[in-house]
Amino acid sequence: MRRRDPDPTDVFSALSEPMRWNIIQMMAGTDELACTSLQGHLGVSKSTVSYHIKILSQANLIDVRKDGRFYFYRLRRETVGGLIDTLMRDLIPGPALSLAQQSVPA
Repeated sequence: MRRRDPDPTDVFSALSEPMRWNIIQMMAGTDELACTSLQGHLGVSKSTVSYHIKILSQANLIDVRKDGRFYFYRLRRETVGGLIDTLMRDLIPGPALSLAQQSVPA
């Protein structure tokens, strides 16, 4: 099943919370991260980790894998790369127009 392309506003919203940004940074340094590692490093409850993981997953920033009773998380680097590509394409398309060039002729 192909995942939908994430909306950039969903991604930025997910990344705007410091705890989620910290989780993403931790995931960037490894191939896969166990839920128990996050709990221990962040010093928060399992339910708090689950809440933040749900938001990151909905924004297509991470994949979740269950193995028995344990959950493992992986950063979707292609989502991050796609977001950067979108920003470069949509927000930095070329030379900016001056105010005079933007005005509508009377």
